[in-house]
Amino acid sequence: MHSLLLVLLLAARPFTPEELLKTRRADDVRVSPDGNWASVTVRQKNLESNRDDKDIWLLPLHGGEARQFTRNGKSEHARWSPDGRQLLITRDSQLWLYTLDGGDARQLTVLSTGADGGIFSPDGHNIAFTSDVYPQCTDDKCNEGVAAERAHGSKARVIDHLFARHWSEWKEGKRTHLFSMSTLGGNPRDTTPGDQDWPSFGLGGEDYVFNNDNTLLVHSKAPAHEAWSTNGDLFLIENNKAPHNLTVQNTGDDSQPRPSPDGRMLAWVAQQRDGYESDQWKLRLKDLPGNHLTTVDFNSNDAGSIVWRRDSKGLVVSVTENARVWLESVALDGSHKRFSPAPLSGDFDLAPDGSAVAVLAGITHPPEVFAVAPDGQPRRISHFNDEQYAGLDLGTAEDLWSSSKDGAKIHSWVVRPQGNPRAPLLVLIHGGPQGSWEDAWSMRWNIAAFAARGYVVVATDFHGSIGYGQEFKEEISGDWGGMPYDDIMRATDAALKLPNVSGIGCAAGASFGGFMIDWIAGHTDRYKCLVSHDGVFDLVSEYGSTEELWFPEWEFRGPYWIEGGQYDKFSPSHYVKNFRTPTLVVQGELDYRVPVEQGLGMFTALQRRGVESRMLYFPDEGHWVLKPKNSQLWYRTVLDWIDGHAKAAK
Repeated sequence: MHSLLLVLLLAARPFTPEELLKTRRADDVRVSPDGNWASVTVRQKNLESNRDDKDIWLLPLHGGEARQFTRNGKSEHARWSPDGRQLLITRDSQLWLYTLDGGDARQLTVLSTGADGGIFSPDGHNIAFTSDVYPQCTDDKCNEGVAAERAHGSKARVIDHLFARHWSEWKEGKRTHLFSMSTLGGNPRDTTPGDQDWPSFGLGGEDYVFNNDNTLLVHSKAPAHEAWSTNGDLFLIENNKAPHNLTVQNTGDDSQPRPSPDGRMLAWVAQQRDGYESDQWKLRLKDLPGNHLTTVDFNSNDAGSIVWRRDSKGLVVSVTENARVWLESVALDGSHKRFSPAPLSGDFDLAPDGSAVAVLAGITHPPEVFAVAPDGQPRRISHFNDEQYAGLDLGTAEDLWSSSKDGAKIHSWVVRPQGNPRAPLLVLIHGGPQGSWEDAWSMRWNIAAFAARGYVVVATDFHGSIGYGQEFKEEISGDWGGMPYDDIMRATDAALKLPNVSGIGCAAGASFGGFMIDWIAGHTDRYKCLVSHDGVFDLVSEYGSTEELWFPEWEFRGPYWIEGGQYDKFSPSHYVKNFRTPTLVVQGELDYRVPVEQGLGMFTALQRRGVESRMLYFPDEGHWVLKPKNSQLWYRTVLDWIDGHAKAAK
């Protein structure tokens, strides 16, 4: 027995960034109307083409072989027709209609502006989708003409309002509009003309849906204040009528409209406070005949994805709690209980028998698809990564709890390398800041890949993280360098006491994590090296160059000309004189959330202070490094930097 175990350990190969890039990732699961199949998009990074290949697969829910449904490497977002005989798929930025029996696919849209996110009407006769168009145009020929004029004219931009750019692209005068058309073909109809986004940008689930009567519900917010307001509403779109605001009374955001299958109820998630993107998302249920409204609170944690039961007698909602995602079964009166004793995910759908089909992953295992009966345990139904991951050792993940100075319990993940050898500590800091190190898979900051390099990794959910109640989440606002910094220091102290930790190594983080690295650089030299990815260096210049102004205005209690003390107190640029720790700075040119000047400012300060430093600059990436070749270079550069300092100091 012991000999066999030794052989298996010796046979296991390390988990490298190259293995990570080969991983096939399932997402966007949808169950067929008859409950026999689940469709998923399967993605895999392709280093040769330098893009993600993506295709639709069908998984049998009651036994049998998985079926690769498309083979073009450019297909995603599959949606079942109501009769279950067809799939509507986004393929190479257009919509295609496939029959389940494998007949020829039929292209539905041929738009110069592309088409995305197609959905069926309940009767199956129509579809709705989005396209980014020029609001002054009423047909595609006009859109083509405006695009051609811009392509051959001056490259200058005349800007009259914010959002001129957002995330990683300039808006170029375009607006997202919601279109509808017959499944038989014909010209699409713009259901939301004008200079406004329908739906407005959001990070949640689909923000438009058909009602039972084939009218549309869509999320949008007024364009006049969209850069500093988070107040979005749900609108009813009927033929030849102006959009009707259904949630005008609420001053916060209203998102994810979900009518019940029988049409008697409407569910959605809502926030209460304008300007606060991390306000608690609560589930709302409205009885449409009686107009009775019920609000559901999940232990002060956010409601996530919403799926109705097929019989309309309840719904299932995902909720993050203590670094894990759970599903909650919700009755029509708002009462709720755990769907399963096992943590699941927010990427799920419900079958006719009430079971859930979900994409599950963890820090140390890649995404696969599972079926889960109510009150049952997950049953695996996909095997996309079995062959590749046979013989790979991703280490082990365990919970670590430490105490904050206010008495709160702070959760961290600790991930150890293969065989649990003595190894230096590596501290990872998440972004958001209202985020979490969930027990989930990441291609960008894969904890297991860092551990496999020979580190004990600690990843901490400091004050401000989600999944520990709204009060805990809100305690970071106005205190970026206070309690969260102290939490990370205390978690570092606790992790250093763990068995087989040989000593302190480096610290790394992105976005808010990058800010915290910049803050650490000015407040302690306990780490052997630092990695700051897209981190905020100077808060005043960040305010003037970022796009979503609601974020700094909430986090620092107002704009800098009113609340300048907050900006001065927590700006890492004011502590440059204390910089001593070797630091790698990573920055994307197309990052309009934390613009390139922030990374350049940090690197310039380090160089001018004579601190060992290096900059990894991506001219073709935004806030995230997504292209396969760039991702490979990112891991190589970051890990080599950490190795060169943490391991040399052993």
